[in-house]
Amino acid sequence: MDIESINKMGKELKAILDLDTSPVAVTFISKDKEIPRSIPRLGEELRHCAMMDRVRKGGGPFYAPLEDQGCDIGAASLGMGEACNDLVSGAIYYSLGCFGTIEASKETFDQTPQMPANSVKAIVYSALEVTPLTPDVVTIVADPDRIMKLSQSLLYAAGGRIHSSFASLQSMCVESVAQPFLQERVNLSLGCTGSRVFGGLSKDEMSMGIPFGQIEELLVSLKLLNTK
Repeated sequence: MDIESINKMGKELKAILDLDTSPVAVTFISKDKEIPRSIPRLGEELRHCAMMDRVRKGGGPFYAPLEDQGCDIGAASLGMGEACNDLVSGAIYYSLGCFGTIEASKETFDQTPQMPANSVKAIVYSALEVTPLTPDVVTIVADPDRIMKLSQSLLYAAGGRIHSSFASLQSMCVESVAQPFLQERVNLSLGCTGSRVFGGLSKDEMSMGIPFGQIEELLVSLKLLNTK
């Protein structure tokens, strides 16, 4: 699919759902790929969730290597660097009071999808309607009513159920980007403390991460449902 068609889909999604902010296009640049020179580097240290917030609210496009990632936990989950021992052992989230035991914290990490360590050179962030590259994942942040409409659109053609998995931890990095990419299926997230404190996610917003390959069919169904 050409970039013009991808950008058009971004505009249509935003218009049909009357979204307050743009769908976010996330593109992984693997170690063996070059970063297009036309895309500027972010050039400052921000958390992944804050980068997502910036582009959905009108910033970007830009790319961010590991050096620009302000959260080591988020960066590692996205394939930049690797998870530290305190995260793998459960010590970090246990020390923050997120779990009653360190074992519970470790069990949650063990079930958390992670991109392969050191597999990603950089990530390109953009609003979908202006993305210069084909995305790997599209993340939509909206209120529950709009996420409901997206969910209904996903099931319109073939039916079934949406099987979502979340822990309300690492909501923007894992649950809304890495997980849908790795599992090749849509995932919902209710947010996490980090994304609400650092990533601009308001109390009435949640997110849906969608593998890019499913966006076209979703949009067709959304248009049909919107006429009923």
